[in-house]
Amino acid sequence: MILNKSTGPGLSPGKILRLLILLFILLQITAVTAQDDDSSKAKTSKSEKKKKKKDKKRTVQKQEYFDDKFIDYTTKIYDDQIKTLIIHTTASELEPPVINLNGTEQVILRFDDLSDDVRDLYYSFEHCTYDWKSSDLLEMDYIEGYSSDFIANYDFSFNTVTPYVHYQLTFPNDRINLKRSGNYIVKVFEDDDPEKIILTARFMVVEPIANIEMEIMPTRVVSERDYRQDVDLEVNLKSLETLNPYSEIEIVVRQNFRWDNAIWNLKPSFVKNNVLTYDYQGKLTFDGTNEFRMFDAKSARYRSDKVSDVVMMEDGYHVYLSPDPMRGFMNYSFTPDINGRYLVKNDDMSDPHLESDYFRVHFNLPVDAPLGSSDLYVWGQLSNWQMNKNFRLEYNPENLTYELDIPLKQGLYNYQYLWRSKKENIGLTDRTEGNHSEAENEYMVLVYFKDRSSFSDRLVGYKLDSNYED
Repeated sequence: MILNKSTGPGLSPGKILRLLILLFILLQITAVTAQDDDSSKAKTSKSEKKKKKKDKKRTVQKQEYFDDKFIDYTTKIYDDQIKTLIIHTTASELEPPVINLNGTEQVILRFDDLSDDVRDLYYSFEHCTYDWKSSDLLEMDYIEGYSSDFIANYDFSFNTVTPYVHYQLTFPNDRINLKRSGNYIVKVFEDDDPEKIILTARFMVVEPIANIEMEIMPTRVVSERDYRQDVDLEVNLKSLETLNPYSEIEIVVRQNFRWDNAIWNLKPSFVKNNVLTYDYQGKLTFDGTNEFRMFDAKSARYRSDKVSDVVMMEDGYHVYLSPDPMRGFMNYSFTPDINGRYLVKNDDMSDPHLESDYFRVHFNLPVDAPLGSSDLYVWGQLSNWQMNKNFRLEYNPENLTYELDIPLKQGLYNYQYLWRSKKENIGLTDRTEGNHSEAENEYMVLVYFKDRSSFSDRLVGYKLDSNYED
């Protein structure tokens, strides 16, 4: 059958043309939509990149914030209003915080809060490994009693220009007892919130099992004999049973309460009948350093030998110390000291902890030129035995001197100047103080037993001694 061109079901040329035009329009619309989608994706991609960049920035800022609050298991103040952190035993303010397990002595922690009012402060304990990392023990493994508690012992200062609240904590106590020997930190935080940490402090609990014999002498290395000191050790483990003392016993030796130059990971030279001998030549050796510098700031009414002036200003008392000489090339001269410690004392009042004021103490160490790419610190118990930024001196090129001013409580202070390369962790005294094998130093020996049965590092031996001879 032949279809009529004008009326049949076939497509006329006009219809075909219209369909082609419609198809062309649809293709154009599709292309424009695709371009819009690509543009939208590009914008979304840019937006996401910006968002990721902002999120990364926030993360870095957040990390920087928490880095300041990071618990690094040292004696450290995290709140600028907290001053004069002291930790010692009930035996003496000069005794380091080391007590016997289940013994009668306790640890005393003191500090001042210069903020406006009393805060709700709490404390807790954490057990650590021999090298001051978290031991990951459960609290029930080393704590008997409450896991944390309120600090109830505090008093307001009186008769002082600078007001403060003085807190005191004594432990172990009837609310929290410690069941295991080893390293500990006490953490103090606000509002019963462990995230609001204000300070941490190290202390140790020892099981007095091992007997330690120590001998301190000028080094046997002839070329270093004038300025270095050797420490020889003999450790009798007595009844302590070890399978392998080379891997299960850890010895740490400290000089003048320093951690930065402590000697770790010592292996015995000889082992015989549970007696470990550590007799090294040139390995268990320390720089001799020098006697500590000292200043007396027990009163604002008089000037001691090291204080050149005391001035009352709007913000309180300012104490200006006499310029300190660089002692790197001076001859050794013995002067009595308390090996870097300080004592809160007040010659004019009866209660030194509540009636002693805060002085802004000005240190200055004249030097012709700065010490290159190194930092210089005032160091001692006053800096919590650390080289931290609050005690770093700045060089004044106009006066050719390193300077620092910092608030300290009235008392008697020992200190030294340590310098440290920005690439190193150990402070040095060769330029600032000099090193002398005759210098009197205190050495602390700690003996740890890696007890596999209790998954902890037990402190089984402790001794503190010096090379001072009457």
